[in-house]
Amino acid sequence: MSILNLEPKLVFKYFSEISQIPRPSGHEEKISAYLENFGKERNFETYVDQTKNVLIRKPASKGYENSPGIIIQGHMDMVPEKSDDSNHDFLKDPISLIVEDDKIYANNTTLGADDGIGLAFALALLDDQEAQHGPLECLFTISEETTMEGAMNLSSNLLKGNLLLNIDSEEEGIMTVGSAGGENYLAKFNFSEVEIPKDYKVYELTFQGLLGGHSGMEISKNHGNIIKIMADLIDGLDDSMIANFNSGTKQNAIPRSGSLTLATKSNINSRVEKILEKFENLDGNLEILVKDSKAKSAMGTIDSNIFARYLLDLHNGVYSYTDSSQKDVESSANLAIVKKDGFSYNILVSIRSASEEKLRQLEEKYKLTSQAYKVSYEFSEGYPTWEYKKDSLLRDRAMTVYKKMFGHEMVTEITHGGLECGVFSEKYPNMDMISIGPDIRGAHTPKESLSISSTKRMYEYVKELLKEL
Repeated sequence: MSILNLEPKLVFKYFSEISQIPRPSGHEEKISAYLENFGKERNFETYVDQTKNVLIRKPASKGYENSPGIIIQGHMDMVPEKSDDSNHDFLKDPISLIVEDDKIYANNTTLGADDGIGLAFALALLDDQEAQHGPLECLFTISEETTMEGAMNLSSNLLKGNLLLNIDSEEEGIMTVGSAGGENYLAKFNFSEVEIPKDYKVYELTFQGLLGGHSGMEISKNHGNIIKIMADLIDGLDDSMIANFNSGTKQNAIPRSGSLTLATKSNINSRVEKILEKFENLDGNLEILVKDSKAKSAMGTIDSNIFARYLLDLHNGVYSYTDSSQKDVESSANLAIVKKDGFSYNILVSIRSASEEKLRQLEEKYKLTSQAYKVSYEFSEGYPTWEYKKDSLLRDRAMTVYKKMFGHEMVTEITHGGLECGVFSEKYPNMDMISIGPDIRGAHTPKESLSISSTKRMYEYVKELLKEL
């Protein structure tokens, strides 16, 4: 079935159009221009700021002129992840949409429903002649998945409404009412290269098969981290020499594949078997492929062992939970990227925390590890926590409408994922905000999928909520 035949037609029409526009983080020029043209073609008040954020204002429906103004908000960028055998170019190629039963997914790439569906909801509301609402502002921001540059650079006097509906959550029936803040740990491990001795064999090892996933939403699951596994393999070889170590692509994606070029006199196949046995209980299906390499130089044995031990000592995964039930993650870290750059390796760890105290504790852990291994490091400017508000008209009204429509309560949660609402709450302290969205599975991985029926229900819900407000 064609996506254009799905209901609600306007939502899937615009989701399809958005999917034709390449929009990885940091490359939002084309999608920004598309949104600007959309607003201007309909004679809506349209504003584009210096960072390419787009704001489109639609007047209130007849009879709703005195209703409170509401902001529909989503981000333009998507996480560009693909399977190891995909030739997709995220800077040029459209996303290939596949409809199967109740799901839409892509051809071995991320789908971009995070947050393309948020954009599609907003565009559909702007075009929907049946929608009833007060003054409507649709805000589209850039680079949410990396730096939150769009939200960070948004003017603090641009928005007129005081109610903001962020459509960037990924589970129907769950309303997000707070989120973790975070920052990045950036380190540089310097080394010298030497000629690989004649009695060494050189191998290229490909690690694959783990699930990866969103480093906020999936960090407490048993998905494993390929960087840690690669380092573990090296750590078990006394004579290892690293010619290349490469894993991870995005700070907010758990690394699920990697490549390692390694020289050793040891039995590499025996070591691989031990690693596969050690990590056989991880979700997914870990594979390590081995072939010969022609590399001539590598990091010395001592530096290679130190580097592996350093990566193993960097904290990764959950650091604390909100309570003893260990249900909700409070703070965590994702060892996200290790990439060679000349005679150094760049290391990036994404740190998240809903607690300022735990964030400082994590910073201290990384500081001590860096000092122990004589690694230069810094912490990047972070993004703020979105703190839960005890009193919220928007939350209460949204809960009432949901129960009226579906016969049961909507669940509220404080997510461990970072949301732009934390930035908006600093710029607009009196703004009342919630975050919702349809069912999205496997975000930030090539297995990402969007539920068609959930999208229909949630769009109808948003329309009813706007009407009730």
